[in-house]
Amino acid sequence: MFDQAQSLRELVGKRDEVRIISVASGKGGVGKSSISVNLAIALSRLGVRPLVVDTDFALANVDIMLGVTSRYDVSYFLRGEKSLNDIVQLGHEGVHFISGGSGVNALLNMGRDQLTQLMTAIINLDTPIDIIILDTGAGINENLLQMILTSTETAVITTPEPTAILDAYALVKTIVKRDSSHPLHVIINKCESMKEANRVQNGFMEVVGRHLGKSINPLGLITFDLCVPLSIKRQLPIMVSDPNCQTSREINQIARVLIDLPREEKSDGLLSRIFTRITGE
Repeated sequence: MFDQAQSLRELVGKRDEVRIISVASGKGGVGKSSISVNLAIALSRLGVRPLVVDTDFALANVDIMLGVTSRYDVSYFLRGEKSLNDIVQLGHEGVHFISGGSGVNALLNMGRDQLTQLMTAIINLDTPIDIIILDTGAGINENLLQMILTSTETAVITTPEPTAILDAYALVKTIVKRDSSHPLHVIINKCESMKEANRVQNGFMEVVGRHLGKSINPLGLITFDLCVPLSIKRQLPIMVSDPNCQTSREINQIARVLIDLPREEKSDGLLSRIFTRITGE
């Protein structure tokens, strides 16, 4: 199975201008899909052409989060009824996406050849793209690992919850055992404060480095914001429904770090805006 991932990575290398980022988590409910969708919107606003592929075939929900009713999903491609180019859809802010088709048996029981076929088609899409975001399923299974090992890098999402941290560590450990050179990022989500976020992030990175000998890149921290569950209920990404809220700003910072742009300077708040109005500067 490792040879399969290697051959697909070689294919990716032929399109070295395209980054493939797996967004993964050891545990469900950590905000993986929400981060995938909103990160893509943030990247699009920065001039990057993203494509989100929902590969959580058990519980695909990217189209729901985007408020779009998908007529076609990946199962149509695997059955030979549609090309992958036919099922690419356009969402908010110029973000293209492919629906995963929730609970479809053909997807849940996908074999090695079908996975290779799918990943090859994703890599060779006609749609102009700079970054492909694979919103993967939670947990650890062979298909998930093959997708991760095919990608150019992986962002592991966790929350401060102990079970989420342990499951994220188990995922990282499995990836490192299969390919110790695979680039890994970590995003800490749903934190009560930046103090907690930094504590969890630093502790996670320290444990991974000490026990696995792996350096993991801190991609960003996201504090809990009541605006997020409200946006999900409205089927409108937080970057669209409330672009100036704390979570949107934090996701925007993650997008900038991802493409090596300098972080935005923090505003001094209300007093700064009042001063600017008075002075006109």
